[in-house]
Amino acid sequence: MILARFTVGPFAENVYVVGVPPRVAVVDPGGDSDQVMEAIDRQGWQPEAILLTHAHIDHIAHCAHVAERYGIGVSVHRDDLALYRHEQMPQLAAMLGALPRPEPESFWEDGETAEVAGLELRVIHTPGHSPGSVCLLHEASRNVLVGDVLFQRSIGRTDLPGGDAQTLVRSIREGLFSLEGDYTCWPGHGAETTLAEERAENPFVGENAVAWS
Repeated sequence: MILARFTVGPFAENVYVVGVPPRVAVVDPGGDSDQVMEAIDRQGWQPEAILLTHAHIDHIAHCAHVAERYGIGVSVHRDDLALYRHEQMPQLAAMLGALPRPEPESFWEDGETAEVAGLELRVIHTPGHSPGSVCLLHEASRNVLVGDVLFQRSIGRTDLPGGDAQTLVRSIREGLFSLEGDYTCWPGHGAETTLAEERAENPFVGENAVAWS
């Protein structure tokens, strides 16, 4: 499922290329799109879609660059549409080289299975970091794109507009930790982790967590 990861921009945001080659999708194109697209073209991959785990500016700044280059659409959860459409932190957007973003082509629905780039991805709506944060689960490979919901031994920040700590903890415990078995989690920042590790050791939501209880 995960074909490539690029860590981009001043916030070290992870951009992923996923799919079954040559069909691919670009996840959270937040910066350095020239580098990402050069790698895609070098491999001979054919992008079909842009998939957003949420709509904070560091994850969407280069949507327009990728969409225009390949003539593809954007998928995002409707609850993040205001974030996606509005210019967030204009100085930061300028620093990240953001262009006006195309209107979304489709909207994630909780529990749906989306077929894209040769993959069947199950959508799990996991609000709390942002109202429309989603995780995208690929059952066949036991991988899940978790955006900024869950990190290695941490969770997403909740002090931005639309964030809520209790909601985020509930999303993780009920939406992710309730999944049967183990999955590799690919976050929007930092290294990958596993659900088993985070269930056991995450200090915010794990078995021995005291915060937010």
